[in-house]
Amino acid sequence: MADSRLLPPPLASDERFRVLGQLAARISDIDLSPLLVYLVDTVNTSALPVLADQFHILGEGWQFARNDDERRLFLKRAIELHRFKGTKWAIQQVLETLALNGQIAEWFEYGGQPFHFRIDVDLSDRGIDESTYDALVALVNEYKNVRSHLEALTLYLTVRSPVPVIAAATLGGELTTVYPLQLDGVEQSGAVFIGYGQQTIEITTIYPLEN
Repeated sequence: MADSRLLPPPLASDERFRVLGQLAARISDIDLSPLLVYLVDTVNTSALPVLADQFHILGEGWQFARNDDERRLFLKRAIELHRFKGTKWAIQQVLETLALNGQIAEWFEYGGQPFHFRIDVDLSDRGIDESTYDALVALVNEYKNVRSHLEALTLYLTVRSPVPVIAAATLGGELTTVYPLQLDGVEQSGAVFIGYGQQTIEITTIYPLEN
């Protein structure tokens, strides 16, 4: 609100100027930062870090943006991301905005502990070092809700290269013809067996020795 004591004495007694001063004070209190979003596409590249600092995203994934197009897109979505901060959607949108191919799985989707989640990030098209990994963990923790805990952050690389493919197929089979049984003749054979047995018994009597 404008203070009438700040107006020159000739104007301080005029009600119209007091109202005009109040309007001027109200205009100066208006937050114009939402309007800057529409200037992101035309503002000079050197001003992007300043806007990022104004929207409080300079330390929230700004270093993951690889070019000015990704930085401008991140700035455009800053207000929306802050509005839905603490949701799975916000984390997914941050990853997509920064061109990070990540999949988020919540605890009930893989049978983990309650309020835990995992993230798998494909880094096939970019490298990463220890400091960048730590920054990515900090980025996820920044946009998750306080209740949830990041259980695992898995980074994987996929090598895509043309590999020659050789294929072969073999077709084989066996043809068997079964005819009805035909008897050409009947042959009978026999054998003669001769057996012989003998039993001999010998009796020996032993007497006492006589002197």
